[in-house]
Amino acid sequence: MASQKSVFIDFHYLKNLNKGFGQFSLHLGKKMAEQPHEDLNLTYYAPFRFKNRFGKQIKHKTSFDFHRYFSFKKEYDVWHSVTHLSKVEPHSSNSSKMLFTIHDALFTLFDRPHHQIKDRVDSLQAKINKASGLVYISEFTKSNIQEKFNIPNHIKEYVIYNGNPCEGISAIKSKKHNFPYLLSIGEFRGYKNQESLIPMLRFLDSEIKLIFVGRCSKNQKEKITALAKEHQVNDRIIIKGTVSEKEKITLYSNATALVHPSLAEGFGLPVVEAMTFGIPVIISNKTSLPEVGGNAASYWNQYNAEYMAKVVKETLKDFKSNPEKKSLELKKQAATFSWKKAAKQYIDVYRNL
Repeated sequence: MASQKSVFIDFHYLKNLNKGFGQFSLHLGKKMAEQPHEDLNLTYYAPFRFKNRFGKQIKHKTSFDFHRYFSFKKEYDVWHSVTHLSKVEPHSSNSSKMLFTIHDALFTLFDRPHHQIKDRVDSLQAKINKASGLVYISEFTKSNIQEKFNIPNHIKEYVIYNGNPCEGISAIKSKKHNFPYLLSIGEFRGYKNQESLIPMLRFLDSEIKLIFVGRCSKNQKEKITALAKEHQVNDRIIIKGTVSEKEKITLYSNATALVHPSLAEGFGLPVVEAMTFGIPVIISNKTSLPEVGGNAASYWNQYNAEYMAKVVKETLKDFKSNPEKKSLELKKQAATFSWKKAAKQYIDVYRNL
């Protein structure tokens, strides 16, 4: 078609499907290929093993790690970097409209000396200066970037929420998990605030256990174990570390509730995933999390152990009063996030640019 516009989409993160950007690229790439786009000539920049994986209507350019040292001479009408962290870019002489998806700038949220974050601030500002369009994955991320960075007037800005990785996946009930437990999912990082859950456990029914899922270093594991011993709940803590997708689904399916006391999120995927299985979610009222949890979630506004336990007890009591209705509300909130919807919005952004 003579009037087709060419769009280059940097999906090189497909090289690692265990990472968030890899999963983002996989889900978005699949659903975008299914959208009507006769007016657009889409090229996916991805590892060779993904050639033809998305259908014959998608062009493929093989990604290699050494490409980060060279700029691309070929012209595209739109060049989409699915994260501003990508080092793969078109040549400076190209007239491609640059589109960046900004997932977060959490490094700007905490009180750190400027010299510690200067390089990251400068790098993101440089990307913004090159852009014709910016996509943010939450309204919070948009407002944070607008507050901390200079956005030139010509840049078009959009908010497109992530989809739901667990959409359409059935629950896996397990007799092995037939005890009450709270589930915490996320890599152990300071701002994730997982350690606040341990003193809280003391104020909950002694049968309730706490399962941690997510990458956890030996040093972090030792700190968690020591804290659990200090609060005399070490026999109620289970640290799983990283798990398979099947085990993660099983843990969601059988959990009493998800507990997510994170202080900062660009989006908050564990919240969407947990709601998909209709289990209660108790989360922080900070950054993007209220956008994701909506009215279906329960919220902490501080992290005193007794107060946190009180919110958990009230949430579980409320859920038990009408589990079918409450579960449905949670599933409906999860259903507002869809990769199909996100893909359609991205296609519209390409046209708009």
